[in-house]
Amino acid sequence: MHHNDNDEGMDAWLKERYDKYTGWFDRGEIDYSSKVIPVRESFRKEQWVLPTAQVINVLKSSELIALTDCVCRSHYKRCDNPLDVCLLLDGFGQKFIEKGLAKQVRYGEAVSILKAANESGLVHLSLYRPDRNLFALCSCCACCCHDLQLLIKFGKERLVCHSDYVSATDTDLCSHCGECVDRCVFGARSYSNGEMTYDPDRCFGCGLCVTSCPAKATTMEPR
Repeated sequence: MHHNDNDEGMDAWLKERYDKYTGWFDRGEIDYSSKVIPVRESFRKEQWVLPTAQVINVLKSSELIALTDCVCRSHYKRCDNPLDVCLLLDGFGQKFIEKGLAKQVRYGEAVSILKAANESGLVHLSLYRPDRNLFALCSCCACCCHDLQLLIKFGKERLVCHSDYVSATDTDLCSHCGECVDRCVFGARSYSNGEMTYDPDRCFGCGLCVTSCPAKATTMEPR
């Protein structure tokens, strides 16, 4: 993960968001801005229970789910990843619907949106604010997402909480094709001299490496 661990180079839009979250941190109002959620498809069936329950409980316990465009990708326009991936929950979603900025979707539609986002290589993040607790689930790219930019480019590691899982690779099964390296936005995997190397300390547990592994050599394990 390459970063300079300071604010130099932040544009005004990113700096404004970082300063807002820094205030919440300093006042003890939040523990982190977002938390990585592993993609459901990255788990073998017997391993689905906890991570699937985490996502399903959030969506199923919500009185309302609204779909809106990702504000980060809409602002930066740095990639061709899908925009309509941000799921807003309950009262927060209702406000966006009333303003004409979001539409209500059913649970099944929300799951389909998360699956399509995984196929695009996007990281699932649950988003937090002090007045709303968990208020949204978004699928994020490293080039536009404010949290991932602040983490990866500027070393603001307290913003993003890793998931409860970490990936593990069976070196006997690994074909060293490099697919997982291309999918990992956190710099946990690298490829050189025909071999893939993996640093689990950099893994945030998103599961994107698992769903892209043609040899099925990579799995998700509890931390």
